[in-house]
Amino acid sequence: MTVNKEFVSKCGDEMIAELAKLGAKSENLEKLKKNFQASTQNIPLEAIAYCIEKFVQSELDYQTQGSRGLGRSSDHWPRLGAYFRKAFTGLSAEEVKELDVLLTSLVMKCYLFLILVADNPKEVSKTIPSATLYEKWVPQIYTFDFSGMSENTGNLMLAVAHSPLELTKNFLRAHGMKSGFFGGDKTDEILNGYITAGIALRASEKSLSL
Repeated sequence: MTVNKEFVSKCGDEMIAELAKLGAKSENLEKLKKNFQASTQNIPLEAIAYCIEKFVQSELDYQTQGSRGLGRSSDHWPRLGAYFRKAFTGLSAEEVKELDVLLTSLVMKCYLFLILVADNPKEVSKTIPSATLYEKWVPQIYTFDFSGMSENTGNLMLAVAHSPLELTKNFLRAHGMKSGFFGGDKTDEILNGYITAGIALRASEKSLSL
């Protein structure tokens, strides 16, 4: 799917709604929303869209031989399309689009999470070439170090990611995407990597903006 300003705004509204369910005070949510809107006006959206769209399209690829995906040093965590190759062959074009939206939403919300809860509006944004950000980001997708994130922030991140994560799992189950009886299920590991992908994308962007 196309990642644009409208999609960013929609993701922000949905995350605010999730925080409201957790009992966040309305005045705090208003402040978060105001800062979020200001900060997201300055993100390098073209580069972010380029990265997320390439990543999601790679995960939806069931035709390329092998199971290794972006950001993996091995096939221990296979890309989604390869892991459920047989089921993917039976998806309609509309169903693929639906899954595309779900995966994009999951990665995007995790990218936007730190902007929502731990960012200050910037007056000037540094332009980052799409390819530069992509090359910086990809090696970190499944290796990003979360040790610098506080427990409270981590819990909030998981709460915000819960809804898109469950919607994705529901889609996979509804379309027969589950591991064989004798094989260990790697679905959670693959999808948790998308959470890491979003957080690592924001970290990569910030490191290039310094």
